[in-house]
Amino acid sequence: MIVEAAAAHAAVMAAVHGAAFPEEPWDEAAFAALLGQPGVVGLLDMRGGVVLLRVAADEAEILTIGVAVPRAGIGRGLMAAAMARARADGAATMFLEVAAANAAALGLYQALGFAAVGRREAYYNNGGDAVVLSRGLAAAPGG
Repeated sequence: MIVEAAAAHAAVMAAVHGAAFPEEPWDEAAFAALLGQPGVVGLLDMRGGVVLLRVAADEAEILTIGVAVPRAGIGRGLMAAAMARARADGAATMFLEVAAANAAALGLYQALGFAAVGRREAYYNNGGDAVVLSRGLAAAPGG
């Protein structure tokens, strides 16, 4: 079950994010602050997944997405919900960044129609590169 997150969900979102990214977790205050910004929407999958997106004009950006239970369809569901929400909020294109070494996430995003549009070298604290992906939102999520 995916619900729209409010500031009251910040602690749960931080816990899920910490399970997904133990090396670089975001804390409750970070989620609360982001959820208070214009155009930022949080979605929470009660099975253990979180996504934050920002919509500005006709573009959307995934700020973070994380799942505590890999390969359970949670990430795919969150991405479909995020794309639908972004489209409903007027976005025509969605962007995200993913670690170049994260083959599972890259596979999911490519299956959802995202394509590489750039690369950020040494983007992450561990020195890893990020791949910038983009996808038009005219088509149905997941297709």
